[in-house]
Amino acid sequence: MATASSSAQLASELKGANVLLTGITGFVGSELARQLLELGAHIRAPTRWPIDSPKLAELKKNFDGLAGDVTFVDADIRSEEALARALDGVAYVFHVASPFVITSPNPAADIVAPAVEGTAAVLRAAGRHKEAIKRVVVTSSMCAVHDCHAKQAPSAASGRYTEADWNGVSTVEEEPYWVSKTEAERTAWRLAGELGLPLSTVLPNFVMGPVAAAQAAAGISVGFFKGFLEASSGPDGSAPPSGVWTFADVRDVGRAHIAAAVVPAAAGKRYIVSARRSTSAKSVTDVLKARLPQLAHIPDGQSGEEAEKVDPSAVESDLGLALTPVEDTLSDMATSLLRLGLAVPAGAGAEAKVADGQAAAEGAAKA
Repeated sequence: MATASSSAQLASELKGANVLLTGITGFVGSELARQLLELGAHIRAPTRWPIDSPKLAELKKNFDGLAGDVTFVDADIRSEEALARALDGVAYVFHVASPFVITSPNPAADIVAPAVEGTAAVLRAAGRHKEAIKRVVVTSSMCAVHDCHAKQAPSAASGRYTEADWNGVSTVEEEPYWVSKTEAERTAWRLAGELGLPLSTVLPNFVMGPVAAAQAAAGISVGFFKGFLEASSGPDGSAPPSGVWTFADVRDVGRAHIAAAVVPAAAGKRYIVSARRSTSAKSVTDVLKARLPQLAHIPDGQSGEEAEKVDPSAVESDLGLALTPVEDTLSDMATSLLRLGLAVPAGAGAEAKVADGQAAAEGAAKA
């Protein structure tokens, strides 16, 4: 979590502040919204969903009782005009929305273009209000640092990726999502320079952690993690995901956005949010079995080579964040998915244990 001194600064800066937040219906955006509302911010959230949508009403209920408030705005984030209207009187801009799609028949049009055009529209709209805007924070990704399989070596002598690295390897044909994040961030920096906007970017690794709202749990991160919780052995069972990944905790990602918005020295900088060490599928299942007894039956994931690949020290030193241990990230995510009924463990008679498992998860969440 943030240090005590930075927490006081966050509260003083954001209490009563008007902020624009894109992507509130997503995994990261909903968690960032929760944190902003705890601090007393007034959020304007552009959405293409109908303003009277039952999904938005249900999403908003998750934030009941928090100090701030949310107003949904009917606006396409690729519309500079609509965003410019929504930005009137706003002090902080958080641009989180971007297609999290790995493949498509037309990746340039379906994945890269929306990411770049949305970022450009947000920055240009903010440029119309630059006298009032204190900071723009854009969600980038470790995908903008290196390619999918890390063929591009880190530039640092330590052999770890840092904010100085840019992905120059990925191609639209093979890794369109990686290209989309790289080009969108480059667009943000270019326009911020041209328009005179104070910009910071946050670069999360593969985001895991507890879900802030069931309505924001339809993305790749949740789908991936459910593969562990719902895995089962036997001829009709499904194996857990296999591989080695480097994770980021969604709560740390939210905190990094907020700190990047208010810490003066963060302007003009990129911030990686990531565990230092990668985690194998076997380590994931080991943690889940050890921490949640109702998951003791899930099959073991495959072992893999784990290594320290990332240097997230800037977000710790500059923004005062103490990054969440991976074990907490994984167990807290499992707890939230079980509590919300978003994952149903299978195998070992788990169908009969689902209610008990959810009750235990609720107890763990309150502990």
